Amino acid sequence: MAHIKGPGMFYVNSVISRKDIMDYDTFMKWYDDDHIAEIMETSGISDAFRYIDNDAESSKPYLAFYPMPDVAFTQGEEFKKIRVKSELLPGSQMCFDLADFDARIYGLTAKVGSRDGVASTLFVTAIEPGTGSPDAEVERWFEGGLQDAVSKIPGFKRTTRYKLLYARTNAQSRALGNLPTTDEAPPEPPSWAAVHEFDREVDASSIEAVKSAGQALAILGSAKQVEFVTYRLAKAHGGKGFFDG
Repeated sequence: MAHIKGPGMFYVNSVISRKDIMDYDTFMKWYDDDHIAEIMETSGISDAFRYIDNDAESSKPYLAFYPMPDVAFTQGEEFKKIRVKSELLPGSQMCFDLADFDARIYGLTAKVGSRDGVASTLFVTAIEPGTGSPDAEVERWFEGGLQDAVSKIPGFKRTTRYKLLYARTNAQSRALGNLPTTDEAPPEPPSWAAVHEFDREVDASSIEAVKSAGQALAILGSAKQVEFVTYRLAKAHGGKGFFDG
């Protein structure tokens, strides 16, 4: 991994892969009472959030993310020593044997609006531009047409924008922990992302309006990847801060 630094977040989507031996409640008890609890004791992370995708058909419906003042922390030994085995888990007790995790590290690039507490709903927009849409054009759309459209949705509070710094699959996470692994194609998640915070649900018609705002049709139509996802709050941990300063 190339050296990364600055404010950003560790952003993880997951799904239970061994539903035959682990249920939702067991997975979330491990997440809240063991995994996140341990992370909260580290020197580099003091806040964590869990959300659930509103799409019942989502391939990885569980989102956990960890804002931090310096993502360089994710490259250090303290971060690497976070346990991946727990007595709260069944079978091998290894989290990577029981669930699939896609992890990303995002660098914070901008904040728009003001936050007055933990958002009940997140609307995440992410894009990997196509060859006909330079990064600069996508960034202008994020700052202009997209932001204008999102800000008009009832309940909007704030947007934070990000650039992808690093990503890894479940297999790569296993390798990082010196665990047996399988061949798996490197991840290619979208390079640009924005997390929009709301104090209420965001309806489908509002999402559709965003998709046609400004240059949206041209940019989304030529994009290699697009993610438009709404999440509902499951639990917030620690100080519950999210780039509030």
